[in-house]
Amino acid sequence: MKIRQDQLTATLQKGLAPCYLVSGDEPLLVMEACDEIRAAARKAGIEDRELFHAEAGFDWNGLREEANAMSLFASRRILEVRIPNGKPSDKGAALTDLSKQPNPDNLLLIVCPRMDAAAQRSAWFKAVEKAGVFLPVWPIDRNQYPGWLKRRMQIAGLQAEPAAIGALAQQTEGNLLAAVQEIEKLRLLGVQTISEDMINEAIGDSSRYDAFGLADACLLGKQAEASRILAHLKGEGVEPIMILGALTRKIRQLISLSNNSGQQLSEAFKKNNIWPKQQPPYKKALQNLTKHDLHRALQQAEAVDNAVKGNGNDAWLLLSELTLLLTSVKLPTG
Repeated sequence: MKIRQDQLTATLQKGLAPCYLVSGDEPLLVMEACDEIRAAARKAGIEDRELFHAEAGFDWNGLREEANAMSLFASRRILEVRIPNGKPSDKGAALTDLSKQPNPDNLLLIVCPRMDAAAQRSAWFKAVEKAGVFLPVWPIDRNQYPGWLKRRMQIAGLQAEPAAIGALAQQTEGNLLAAVQEIEKLRLLGVQTISEDMINEAIGDSSRYDAFGLADACLLGKQAEASRILAHLKGEGVEPIMILGALTRKIRQLISLSNNSGQQLSEAFKKNNIWPKQQPPYKKALQNLTKHDLHRALQQAEAVDNAVKGNGNDAWLLLSELTLLLTSVKLPTG
């Protein structure tokens, strides 16, 4: 069953499906959808969660065995499978089997980037959609963005003048993570009604030192500036995963844009929800980076992700190398 994100709450209230597939390139919305599914699972008594990162070399037979294994205390579990490229290395045979013959003690949650038409024709996808719930997460459309900001501010207990909403939309330019961060800063001010002046004063030039400022510096090839911003973010205690989310989003968008030129590129910008004011860094990066460079950067991003998850490598060092790759500095291979 395919649903929209605004249908998720009502769907979960009707009862849990055996499996869920959440797919999209907007990290905040994907994260929040998964959080809601996990919360519904906990409410239904599913306390345990096993996390699998299905990257190159992943042991799909191990996932099968884990799915069929009895829990030590016979408790129900979420089996969460994250597929960074959305393409299972075994062509999805394990996911097909788990969907067609679900273990009632398990809830299968699959998380992957936006799936194209070819991926949605695959046998594993059809099996998952038939057995459970498919939730494609779409970016917020430009026309919907002010309304989304208004609702997020209301959730935070804030009221905002229309001019303030417009200023926040202009400042954050569709970056949902950045918008949520700014709304949290405004909430901490202790004022319930937000004016345009307050938005401009609270945000100011801080974007120069946030994760999205880092990403733009990388795309513009400004190596020294990117290094300064990264050092500042580390000093401020920003979590590496927040920085990685901003960089990975840009990389995936650049890969999507890389086969286009002229009018096709203009259409591709609209499709990827990249506003005109945001486009210059992308255009610069497309001149400096080849598709091979971008895929190598995506592999480096996966290495950062693994380090954040605790494989023993230095996430900040790997992030530094990722910024070098994106500013066209050629690192040695191997």
